[in-house]
Amino acid sequence: MTKTNKAVKAPMTILATCLALSACGLLDVNNPNNLVEESISRPEAATAVVNGAQSLVAGGVGVIWTPIEVVGDNFTWIGSRDAWGSLDQGFISDPSNEWSDGAYPGIAQARWMSDKAVSLLEANVAEDPSFGPELARAHLYAGLVHMVIGETMNDFTQSDKRESGPPVGPDQMYTILDEAITHLDAAASGGDADVKLAALALRARTKQSRAIWDKIKPTPNTADPLAKSPGAVADAQAVLASVGSADWTYDLHYSASTSANYSDGFANNIVGEVNSRKEIQVDKSLVAFTAANDIDHITIMDPIDNIVDPAFVVRLNVFKGGDWETSHDQYAPNTIASSRLMHLIIAEDALANGDDATFTTEINAIRAMDGLTPYSGQMPAMDLLRHERRVNTFGMGLRLPDMYRFGVKAAEWTSVSDAFKAPGTLLPITLVEIRANCYLNGLGC
Repeated sequence: MTKTNKAVKAPMTILATCLALSACGLLDVNNPNNLVEESISRPEAATAVVNGAQSLVAGGVGVIWTPIEVVGDNFTWIGSRDAWGSLDQGFISDPSNEWSDGAYPGIAQARWMSDKAVSLLEANVAEDPSFGPELARAHLYAGLVHMVIGETMNDFTQSDKRESGPPVGPDQMYTILDEAITHLDAAASGGDADVKLAALALRARTKQSRAIWDKIKPTPNTADPLAKSPGAVADAQAVLASVGSADWTYDLHYSASTSANYSDGFANNIVGEVNSRKEIQVDKSLVAFTAANDIDHITIMDPIDNIVDPAFVVRLNVFKGGDWETSHDQYAPNTIASSRLMHLIIAEDALANGDDATFTTEINAIRAMDGLTPYSGQMPAMDLLRHERRVNTFGMGLRLPDMYRFGVKAAEWTSVSDAFKAPGTLLPITLVEIRANCYLNGLGC
């Protein structure tokens, strides 16, 4: 106790002396660790700015995918927090749900930072064209986060720090996907080979998601659910021409330094909740549980070969960060695009246009990756497409819109929930934004 008092007394004495003399300049310190916003505008900060956007986007994707996937039938609630149970039961539009409310700032910050990176790099390029590749990378991350927002949100505000942005409006949310495509156009045209490949793959996904948006809004078109998108097909074909027959993926990677923009502090929230915290688990429609709510064995089977579906095993291993039976990595990656998704995009467009030959070729290209029997009409093509999309895009944030357009209801949904009664409903603007946004809180702007 005496040592503690001495340790406090000395600086307090110095402070009192300084204040008396007004000459010490105790607070007049140029701390190199203090950064103001103008600091990131300097050209030498360009790479760091884009890296910062990348980190926030990675964290934002992981955090917004958690509630949307729990509403769908990829994951289910097994823990103690009732708000997860509410989402699992289909109550998706509650703005006060603690998990969707906690996720909103993460994806909103990621959107702001990625757009900020683009504007800063545009200014740098105007002075020095050599910054072009970094600008393309900034556009890539801006395109990615706008894509995810458009796929998961029922409404959104693009606020600028404390300056409130108006809500886009549920019937105008397709414009967020259009913004994503514009960013990805720029990334594809200005980036190096790796950025261009990623941008083409993301643009293929986004263009298909734009077509799927029209299939679920204002209400799902379950009678004609297939998405036609010639632009998505062209981009997917370009990706496949580059990667060939490889089982290629574009992943977001995580580490202890990734921005953990969520109260639970996981860099990748969705895998952290499953692999570490165990508040949620892979859905019972895909796996069987042990008494301790761990995965006992996989139950989803390939519909032709009647074996545990190897495509799902591939995706589950990625999600677990290794072998699904032994790995529980909280830093496992999130797959955003893949060669399998590219084949699925082409296959769906072909089926929608009555081109059975192309559908069969593309589906069999996926099945060949896992050594499965080729498809040759053993079952209805629509049923096979639905199955292949489920197993090959597991954990990629795409399941709920597929459920809506294909008329699938999760076993956990209650008949009075939003997902059950109003299919097509996505995540809302939540209380954290409503209370702070003058367009939403009733105080006026």
